[in-house]
Amino acid sequence: MRYTYITMQKIKKIVLLLCAVPCLATAQNTPAVNVLLQHSNQPIAYDQVNASLIKTALAKTIALSNSRISAITAIPPGKQTWANTMEAFDNLQYELGDLGGKIYLASATYTDDDTRNEANTAAEQLQSYTTGLFLNEPLYKAVKRFAALPAAAQLSSSQKLFLKETLIGFENNGMKLDADGRKKLKATNDKIIALGVQFDKNIAEYKDSITFDKSDLQGVPEKTVAPWALPDGKYMIRINGPNFNDILKYADKEDTRHAVYLKYMNRAYPKNIQVLDSLFYYRQQLAQQLGFKTYAEYALVDKMAGKPQKVWDFLNDLRDKLSPHVGPELAELAELKHQDHPEAQAGIQAWDIGYYRKKLFDTKYKLNTDEIKEYFEMNSTIQGMFTVYQKLFNLRIVEVKGVPLWYAKVKAYELYMDGKKMGTFYLDLYPRPNKYTHFETANISLYHKTATQEILPVGTLICNFPEGTATEPSLLNHGDVVTLFHEFGHLIHFLLCHPAIASQNSFATKGDFVEAPSQFLENFCWQYDVLKLFARNYKTGEMMPKALFDKLKQTQTVGSSMANISQVYYASLDFTYEDRYAAIKGRDINDVSKELSAMTKVPFAEGSHFICSFGHLNSYGANYYGYLWSKVFAQDIFSVFEKNGVMDTATGIRYRKDILEKGATVPEATMLRNFLGREPNSAAFLRLLGIK
Repeated sequence: MRYTYITMQKIKKIVLLLCAVPCLATAQNTPAVNVLLQHSNQPIAYDQVNASLIKTALAKTIALSNSRISAITAIPPGKQTWANTMEAFDNLQYELGDLGGKIYLASATYTDDDTRNEANTAAEQLQSYTTGLFLNEPLYKAVKRFAALPAAAQLSSSQKLFLKETLIGFENNGMKLDADGRKKLKATNDKIIALGVQFDKNIAEYKDSITFDKSDLQGVPEKTVAPWALPDGKYMIRINGPNFNDILKYADKEDTRHAVYLKYMNRAYPKNIQVLDSLFYYRQQLAQQLGFKTYAEYALVDKMAGKPQKVWDFLNDLRDKLSPHVGPELAELAELKHQDHPEAQAGIQAWDIGYYRKKLFDTKYKLNTDEIKEYFEMNSTIQGMFTVYQKLFNLRIVEVKGVPLWYAKVKAYELYMDGKKMGTFYLDLYPRPNKYTHFETANISLYHKTATQEILPVGTLICNFPEGTATEPSLLNHGDVVTLFHEFGHLIHFLLCHPAIASQNSFATKGDFVEAPSQFLENFCWQYDVLKLFARNYKTGEMMPKALFDKLKQTQTVGSSMANISQVYYASLDFTYEDRYAAIKGRDINDVSKELSAMTKVPFAEGSHFICSFGHLNSYGANYYGYLWSKVFAQDIFSVFEKNGVMDTATGIRYRKDILEKGATVPEATMLRNFLGREPNSAAFLRLLGIK
């Protein structure tokens, strides 16, 4: 779960179930107007996007950007104004970020190889170009000259924040260096960009499968197994998220679970081992060239945490609080395994957890998780989620038919608030070859308002939920529902923020806060007053019984220490690579992963290389801790709803206005204080984890 925002604010990051339906994005006819450069509220013709359009759009955008830079830097000293300098700079960022989002969409979702490959190439070139902007001395001096004028003291609070963060962006990204130093820095960053693009590409284009006999799949529901059947009586499983989850949850044979686990945890291996090794090396080089000890120290300059030691203290404290509870949780699963296999010497392995967790729910909690899925058919769950968000934030969502799509199964919607259209969004829900393999929210078009027009934002969910079959619709487990609510939370945050300064959109909030608004909404999936609005059995139409929900609610914190110590592990691993590079330099980076995994108390799976497909190591470098950090704020926010009523529209609208609509126009701490009426604290977060 993540968001993807293509920006030029910081140079360090700009960023399978086969479908028979052909992609609509393979047309090679060049339209009269390049749809990637479209700035209107008309639907974007995604079906016209091809490699040629991407290449042309990039060239035109860079040419336009060059002319805008020349205009800003040509203003005589003392003649700088907000409009000709800072507003012009914001417009520059808008054009680059807007195109970046459209290019990313093609790289992450299009099935046509030429289009997708050109998008990857263009993304790398665009990011390289934006690197130079914060290394452009005349541009920096123009902003500095404006900041020194009396007019700068008269700016609004959001304008002052933008000016301040723009200067920090320049100074922390190379303007403290001389010309030769800036040249070397750009060369380093170009290597980082190329490695990041290659890392993501290797994951998306990875293909593998594994073949089993029917007896190897004992325990897996027949309806799940049937689509895997081959003419020779064997069963071929494509290595993707839904299939991985089904095998690890249902397969009775440990050897089957083990085999699929290793396949899944070796996606993009061995290619991405070298890519990651080089990525960490050049990030460290970049940080040192900028005068920082580590890449983490550099990355935290613009985060709430501020300093690496504060992150380490947070992670270590949480690890120490969780650790005493992890052993007993694992022991409970190990006992179930021992009952099945008294002769087995090994305890719980990584590939056992999903299987025995389900068995624990079935036995101790009498919760049949397959029965739960019958109440979460995909279409009704989406409509129910819309109902929740509409009621909570006083919104209206309308499906749009007949618009161009990048893939036939994608759906389009419009979002309205107080009778005004706020933006458009798309849902791309199921896996297919070469598509981004996890779950994320991505911006396509950014909000932008000028004196003559208002361009509304466009975004999408890019997901990999289990797709339905000829005999059964797409059914979600409760964890999938939580994921859906989380990702849609990012999307709503993005669409509701209409900032006067385009660069201050919601995804520009600090990296260790941006997850909070979406994590907060996960809580609603655990409230019966919420679920009863849409959780109906897809066969009978009856509402989920309260007794069944009560069983589900009992499991909310089951295994929570195990789950959260895993998050501490991932965050610590990311931070070790980026803050303790000197200590691990020369070591096998997979061995570092293995060593740190000891805190989970689950044996590391020998032969696995999960870091090769851990996409956050690229996109969230030194920021994975932000999931846990922002969860503290998320739970504190939810505590207000618990007090006032979880579906209280008045509280929801206040939250919408105080946080969602603000985006990055107000410091995050200020937003929190305004909504909470006090300083934030971790009490609700620790209560959720069952620790003190």
